[in-house]
Amino acid sequence: MEYIKIGKILTTKGLKGEVKVKAFTNLQDQRFQVGNIVYLEVGSQYLPLQIKQHKTIKNLELLTFKDFEDINKIKQYQGFDLFAVADDEVILEDNEYMVDDLIGVNVYQNNILKGKVKEIISYPQGDYLLVLSDNGENLIPFRDEFIIGVDEDRIDVIDMEGLF
Repeated sequence: MEYIKIGKILTTKGLKGEVKVKAFTNLQDQRFQVGNIVYLEVGSQYLPLQIKQHKTIKNLELLTFKDFEDINKIKQYQGFDLFAVADDEVILEDNEYMVDDLIGVNVYQNNILKGKVKEIISYPQGDYLLVLSDNGENLIPFRDEFIIGVDEDRIDVIDMEGLF
């Protein structure tokens, strides 16, 4: 079975096992419906979790999972990624990408390899590529002003001093 990353558990909220989740999908209404199963990646295993409660507040999803309605049961999974079973029904619009497809892609500036995408970090201001380069880690805004092009194995960024 193939899985796709749909979110990350940021922190707990309250004592009844509610967690704040940053969604990596524009399909929150479908993926996080009450009763749906999402998967928690624990080592090399995927632990199925059934959604018991769901609310959206600002840009976060607040979820409670069946059998995890206690902070002591869910707190250990803070920082873990949530997955869904990959389906062929997901249709991406122009300039939309699956997070997993961007991880590990080479980043170029002026056709010079600068590094690889290590992670996608979402802030209220937008998404950023965390690029691992010889100079350490660099945050590159994942916006049209900074990204020239995206292919399966290559991301080209603008020539701007201080970007790397």
